[in-house]
Amino acid sequence: MKVQILKIIKSGGVLGAIAAFIVLIFGGWSGAIMAWLLGSAVGFTQSQGNKVQAHPQTPQNGAKLGAQAGVMLGIWLFVASIVEGLIVRPISGRPVANFTDALIFGITSLVIATVAATIMGALQGLHPSLRKQATLVALAFVLILFPFIDQLAQTRWIATTIEIQIFIMLALGLNITVGFAGLLDLGYAAFFAIGAYTTGLLSSPQLNIHWNFWLVIFIAAGVAAIAGIILGTPTLRLRGDYLAIVTLGFGEIVPVLFRNLTSVRIDEPISKIIGGLIGRPEIALCLLGCESPINLTGGEPGINPIDRPFLPIIGTFTSSNYYPWYYLILLLVVLAYFFIGRLRDSRLGRAWTAIREDELAASAMGINLVKTKLLAFSMGATFSGFAGAFYAAYISAIFPSVFDFSVSVIILCMVILGGLGNMNGVILGGIVIMGADRLVLPQLARILEGVRNTSILPYIANPQWQDFIRISLDPTQMRMFLFGLTLVIMMLVRPEGIIPDRQHQAELHDDESANRDTLAESTGV
Repeated sequence: MKVQILKIIKSGGVLGAIAAFIVLIFGGWSGAIMAWLLGSAVGFTQSQGNKVQAHPQTPQNGAKLGAQAGVMLGIWLFVASIVEGLIVRPISGRPVANFTDALIFGITSLVIATVAATIMGALQGLHPSLRKQATLVALAFVLILFPFIDQLAQTRWIATTIEIQIFIMLALGLNITVGFAGLLDLGYAAFFAIGAYTTGLLSSPQLNIHWNFWLVIFIAAGVAAIAGIILGTPTLRLRGDYLAIVTLGFGEIVPVLFRNLTSVRIDEPISKIIGGLIGRPEIALCLLGCESPINLTGGEPGINPIDRPFLPIIGTFTSSNYYPWYYLILLLVVLAYFFIGRLRDSRLGRAWTAIREDELAASAMGINLVKTKLLAFSMGATFSGFAGAFYAAYISAIFPSVFDFSVSVIILCMVILGGLGNMNGVILGGIVIMGADRLVLPQLARILEGVRNTSILPYIANPQWQDFIRISLDPTQMRMFLFGLTLVIMMLVRPEGIIPDRQHQAELHDDESANRDTLAESTGV
């Protein structure tokens, strides 16, 4: 019982600290949303079968454990709501919140956290045949209702949530190449760019082509898959660092190519060679761009505008209405998760795992290394193509600078941070990294700017010190430093990722397991 209580305090403390930090910088009804989301999460984690071994696994016991963890989380949120309204607001230059309002925010968060954790805990106490279905229904309930709750709470997180889902889909695709097959790909953003530019060329005034988005999105995925095969073909004999260098080069070439395809003319090759040999280049037969070279990709300004999807009841998707975009990318992510899960459990998925563990042994067992590796690159690129097509239509414009090397690194870090080879971990890694980068850091920068201008700079006369403080209290300027520091700490504390794949966890902790087994044998325990 004592051990169980300590586990509840530890889990509720970690998630509670995260939730409290978000409430301190956002305030308002953000605590209620965090109570709903993290309350469900803490109820799920605290009420798993392996955590209720001391008691019968029933909905009553699961609800009890969930409620205890939910109360712990709710206390964090209650305190954070009071502190944000009465302390953080005045020191950041904003009006002090009414104590009654702050109290209402805190009590509401406490109640919602307790109820959400209790319900999720009770679901985890169901019979194993019903537990999975009940959990999926609860998760679907959260995902479907989130946009409406976001609008009700006026947190305006839905736009950022759409961006997070785009990168989650990219991370799921990269997980096929890196996590399943063990092929290090540092140029994954190139497939993202290929999918986006394919959509831009086929659905924009750039070439005066306006094909339907629902057709173009599959064409973009197919073109990205072909590009994956093209990349994989010359790299089949490479491994490790050498493969990473080649994919890095591919990722650098593609944006440069799109940036410079602004004056395209294509001549028939044989007549061009003959004309060059006899000194008469004018006899070359022109196939494309004869009268004037074609600006294919728009160069640095990119392609703008790009046609958007249309549905009979909804109409054309617009920038002012985020709901269709949210549910479309959510559907794409769910389908990608289902399809990739089927691939992982298939014969091809087992072949990828065998190649990742030992190529020589896999080849000796009859696995076709060429075909299997090409399929890994191709399937990973396919989902990147889907994400690129959605991204191009969503922002209605594409630019080559968006697809630089940093995008590939961020996506790779999502896979490694969440748990290499584990799709649930990859999703969590995407939420953590993109949520911090696109949601938390910008809001934190605004809060610190208010603190700086209201409570610090008026008391400092030295202009040099003022400039130093302006830079030091701007987290967006230290974005990559904070990002890198988090990864370093994570690799030292939990190198297998937040939700590790069992095989990777066993590989990284086999020495610890061996030591525990030796200790158990020597002590007779």
